Amino acid sequence: MTSVLFIALVIAVTGFEALLADVEVISQPDATPYLGPAMVVGGAVVIFLATAAGVRDGNPGVTALVAAATVYLVMLGVGAVGYALVRSDATELLVFPAGYALGPFVVGSVVVALLSVLGGITMARHQARTDGGSGAAGAARLDGPDERSGHDRTNAGEEPAGR
Repeated sequence: MTSVLFIALVIAVTGFEALLADVEVISQPDATPYLGPAMVVGGAVVIFLATAAGVRDGNPGVTALVAAATVYLVMLGVGAVGYALVRSDATELLVFPAGYALGPFVVGSVVVALLSVLGGITMARHQARTDGGSGAAGAARLDGPDERSGHDRTNAGEEPAGR
């Protein structure tokens, strides 16, 4: 879910950046329309792996910072390789990252990555504590009284006393 949240928030942030600041996501006119989405998918893979690794152990803040730095590098790397392949020019491997290193698309994505991983790890750990370590999201407890009917679920096959 954290990867999907990351993609959705990057689309939203990028849309607001384009609307309010009147900037293009990828300003090169000869770039393919798939370059920006490929960069975001590369970042989403990093988010998935960082969240999966961070849920088990470690400090959520440090994991989020490492994930954000990795998203930064992966997005610039995917963009550089993609644009160098489109242009058939190896110098774009250096020129493209230099032009987008502090651009609003990449920096906004890094901030979204930081918040997504931090929130995802924190919520997953909180859910694991409240579920009693079952790991199942929203799993119903199978012992104790059922609040709606008053029946005890531990004696599911027996008729309630007094009937």
